[in-house]
Amino acid sequence: MKEQEIMHRASSEMPRASISQYCAVMIANPTSGSYARSAHDVEETMAFLQQAGWQVDLQLTQAAGDGRRLAREAVAQKADVVIAVGGDGTINEVIQELAGSETALGVLPIGTVNVWAREMEIPLESAGAREVLLHGTTRRVDLGRINDRHFLLMVGIGFDGEVAHSVEKTRFKRFGVLGYLLTTLRMSLRFQGFRVALTIDKHEVRTRALQIVIGNTQLYGGAITFTWHAKCDDGLLDVCIVHPGSRWRHLLLLLDLLLQRKQERQLVSYETCTSLEIRTRRPIALQIDGDAAGQTPATIQVVPGALKVIVPQAKPEGIFQKEREMDD
Repeated sequence: MKEQEIMHRASSEMPRASISQYCAVMIANPTSGSYARSAHDVEETMAFLQQAGWQVDLQLTQAAGDGRRLAREAVAQKADVVIAVGGDGTINEVIQELAGSETALGVLPIGTVNVWAREMEIPLESAGAREVLLHGTTRRVDLGRINDRHFLLMVGIGFDGEVAHSVEKTRFKRFGVLGYLLTTLRMSLRFQGFRVALTIDKHEVRTRALQIVIGNTQLYGGAITFTWHAKCDDGLLDVCIVHPGSRWRHLLLLLDLLLQRKQERQLVSYETCTSLEIRTRRPIALQIDGDAAGQTPATIQVVPGALKVIVPQAKPEGIFQKEREMDD
């Protein structure tokens, strides 16, 4: 216990390997296809961390909501780390209970896209990811909160929300990224946008939008950067509003976003804020960290420094505002 108290006061630059008897809980869904393909990697990661002096417990979910329950139990037991074994959906479930705690988020990325791992430059292959768990650094990052749910990456309202909801209702979900691409092509032929009223830090905006992305981080879908100025530790959320236009103009905008070139300003409005209210004439679908999650209206706000995360010591460029952080 004394050793853990020292750890919580130590610099976030401290290598993970310097802490003996580190307590970690791995949470995984054994019924997912990605887990079935990666079970051996999970076992090797457990053995690797145990050999380094960690106490590691693997917890497998059995029903919806188990990931959150297991994370809550890990926090109650004062685990040092909860390792989300999976993709961004698994991470989102886990952070609901890690928010505001001293238990850090670690990841073993075996999901479909793994946006958080890509954003933090955590290797997607397990051997590299477990090296980050052992030798990485701990930092505090912000979370967003929409209504009563936290998000680490972003919220999408409009086109991508409709795509996420459509994928959930069809057989396309089992095709992974391909399923999303097929649904995106189909939805692009019929989704015309929506009227929206926004209160952005008490500033009123009324407009017509095709897509609104509220980002705590930059990367979207593994490749695109709608919220290209976002920092995950600046106490702000970035808001990108894509307005309706011709398909040709949207294709040009998509190309700009993919290549991280100067954006097509005539189709995009960009702001930063600490809080945001969204009202629409009719309910508009939304997604949270890539998963379908309800409809408008919505109230969104930033929760500064709410989550401890393990990231590589050589942090990625442009995503952190602070050069260095100290644990409280």
